[in-house]
Amino acid sequence: MNGGPRIGLAGEARTRVGEKNIASSGYKQGPLPVFATPAMVALMEKAALRAVEGYLAPAEIAVGSMVQVRHFRATPPGMEVVATAKLVEVCGTRLLFEVEAFNEKEKIGGGLHERIVVPAGEFVAKSASKAEFTQPKIGKPGS
Repeated sequence: MNGGPRIGLAGEARTRVGEKNIASSGYKQGPLPVFATPAMVALMEKAALRAVEGYLAPAEIAVGSMVQVRHFRATPPGMEVVATAKLVEVCGTRLLFEVEAFNEKEKIGGGLHERIVVPAGEFVAKSASKAEFTQPKIGKPGS
């Protein structure tokens, strides 16, 4: 890591709740028109990435490896949600963040998020190599 991320780095990400990120349409998780939990988690991950921007070597990326959060307040369409991430532990290539999310009135979620710093090229190549094993065989039955 390029001098590397250090404890205390912080990042933030924002979004407005709308059709793309509500449970009832964007995520198809039931009838409720409220900010979806997967959207909150994605926003928290984005905040964590922003915290370490500029602290990784050019050939490195930080990939998500663990999310342990609670989503305890609903947020209706039209409200803004802000996610924050603070780097609280660095152990080799492992980065642990405390993450929180707030709407315009209250805290709506929080927990921990872990990312691992890896070589970008190696990670992408390893992932792409899996595609050759998962391609469906096309042909006539019995051939």
